[in-house]
Amino acid sequence: MKTKKLFTVVLGSMLAGLASCDAPVSANAQSSPVTLHRSTPLPGIEGDFDFLAIDLKRDHLFIAAEENHTIEVFQASTGKHLQSINGVKTPHTLAYVPEKDELVVADGGDSSCLFFSAADFHQTDRIPLIDGSVTGKTDSPDVGYFDVKRRILFIGNGGKSANLPYSEIAEVNVDTHKIVGKIRVEGINLEAIAIDEASDKLYVNIRDKKQIGVVDLKDAKVVDSWTTPDLNLNTAMSIDAVNHRLFVVGRKPGMLYVFDTTTGKVMDKQPSVNIADGMAWDAQMKRIYIAGSQGLSIFHQDSKDHYTKLTDIPTNGGKTALLVPQLKQLYVVHPKTSIDDAGLLVYRVNP
Repeated sequence: MKTKKLFTVVLGSMLAGLASCDAPVSANAQSSPVTLHRSTPLPGIEGDFDFLAIDLKRDHLFIAAEENHTIEVFQASTGKHLQSINGVKTPHTLAYVPEKDELVVADGGDSSCLFFSAADFHQTDRIPLIDGSVTGKTDSPDVGYFDVKRRILFIGNGGKSANLPYSEIAEVNVDTHKIVGKIRVEGINLEAIAIDEASDKLYVNIRDKKQIGVVDLKDAKVVDSWTTPDLNLNTAMSIDAVNHRLFVVGRKPGMLYVFDTTTGKVMDKQPSVNIADGMAWDAQMKRIYIAGSQGLSIFHQDSKDHYTKLTDIPTNGGKTALLVPQLKQLYVVHPKTSIDDAGLLVYRVNP
């Protein structure tokens, strides 16, 4: 997660010029599937970023600045930086719950799930996830997925970072603030999670085993695992549930794999940006956006078993991203480099 690979000086300098001011950026919308609309510099923000979340009601975008020990708040429509939220140690997964008007944070450094009022950002509750006095370490909760239908935030924790030989996916009810279940996974490094609502299946990258775990949510247990011979460091994940296709991105080399969720077989694979952390499936545009330390790879779904790369775009090391279809915008956040400050890149999604 901490590996960084910077661009060449030429590409970095080009992007640094774009990121030098908090202002809209003009570009030819017809030349690319996305257009860089705004670049917001974040001077003083150190280290890697992790998950992003959106509050459409207030036009707020939240970004977990995991190594800066803050959550950064932006105006979603413009990308303007609004404020920093303190009171977190190592924030990872974020989820905004509109019905409760709360921001939920999986805090690895605190080994807990934290709840904040989205109105004024004061902490309203804390749920411990791993007992640090038993494991000897607390930097555990990390990857997660908010299942809006079930009202459950699934949070992967345990494993290597908690000195445990296995991992768990905790099921946190966002309405009651209670852990309502735990799913044991025989692996020590869980990464991205995706859910197919129609089949009640949860998919999770078990990176240390180079596998995708298949969880039956009705029984809350792992029922299968998939792999392919050259899968390595599988980290990012997304799903096209309509076409029964699971998208997984590996590292070293960067590679996009398309799995058939009915068989577990790989139907297509394409070279992609390396060291990817973020990925989004755009059902309307039939595109996959993959954010990695080398840039942003964008693919088009020609058919459910064939994908064409449209472009690679430099992002100055931005490897976490969020697509917000309602705003037709894609957000990529990059860390501070030797060339420029950390920054938020706001892209308009072009038809």
